[in-house]
Amino acid sequence: MALIREAGYEPKHVIKISKRDSACYLTYGKLTRVKYIVKESNIKRLCIYDQLKPRQFSCLIKELGVEVLDKVMLILRIFQMHAGSREALLQIELARLLHELPLIREWIRRTKLGELPGFLSGGRYAIDFQYEHVRRRLAKIKRELEELRRRKSYEHIKRRYSGWVHVAIIGYTNAGKTTLFNALTKLNKPTGDEMFTTLTPKSYAVGICKNDFNTKIVFVDTIGFIKDLPVEIIEAFKAVLEEIRSADILLFVIDISKSLKAIYNEIDSVLEALQSVGFEGKPTIVALNKLDLINMSNNASPHSLLEEVYKYLLRKNVNVIDVIPISAYLNTNLDILKESLCRSVQQLKNLVNKYTF
Repeated sequence: MALIREAGYEPKHVIKISKRDSACYLTYGKLTRVKYIVKESNIKRLCIYDQLKPRQFSCLIKELGVEVLDKVMLILRIFQMHAGSREALLQIELARLLHELPLIREWIRRTKLGELPGFLSGGRYAIDFQYEHVRRRLAKIKRELEELRRRKSYEHIKRRYSGWVHVAIIGYTNAGKTTLFNALTKLNKPTGDEMFTTLTPKSYAVGICKNDFNTKIVFVDTIGFIKDLPVEIIEAFKAVLEEIRSADILLFVIDISKSLKAIYNEIDSVLEALQSVGFEGKPTIVALNKLDLINMSNNASPHSLLEEVYKYLLRKNVNVIDVIPISAYLNTNLDILKESLCRSVQQLKNLVNKYTF
């Protein structure tokens, strides 16, 4: 429901399903019920919180005669609303076209079988033209994104050659990553309660180590993950993933104002997203954020939460080097977090020197 509202839609009817039909997603009984609701309530759009197959899209559109959006399309709509950079816009369009291409292929197949009219009633030639247009556009977007990534990679290599350490701030959506990024860098990047406020990695170098002013730490604010984030969306945002891949340290921000079960679920979602693209084992500092909101929730004390989360992360084979309760909003314990980061940076430098000389 939150995802649908975030996309700008207000649900009129909510239907829960227990079984899925391979051909039309909705079983015959549920499809009949939805047909009645669509007709009686003059519904124009059906949103499904799941990832549909091309044949299921075609079947639902044919049976209901309304626009059909699945989970991927909803997320991409939210992305579109929050995109601010050229890179983010290109990544969103890439993900959308990659998602649409199989749908167009399925529409072509059904059109040729006489099951459906041409694309948007434009006939077979129109849909064939649309398919070729999408393929050409995909190729152009990929070339442009590659060029943008080459420039970023070059900048990253220059910073690393200068001895700068990269720290990627990761976490579930709305965990407070950008708020922490702002607190550490003294910047004022946009924050909010909306999902996916950050779509393009933001990086900024600062000197926070009191005993080593020559060492710069590059903090990188990354996109927030959600439960069951579709793989095609993860793949489209390679720039974000490359920032995580090339980081020296991960700063894992976790919202501890929620129940322990919700915290575990969000940890799992982030780890699953990272594991799906092979990013594991990096040194990780865990920031248990929103310490100021614990008293308003049903959670236990910060100390007991710290112990429970630490043990859970170890069971998940996360390379945890420190766990620190903080409030990025109130700057609580940020000095302790900075000290932990500086110790980790020094250990990395010592390790590099050991194997270099």
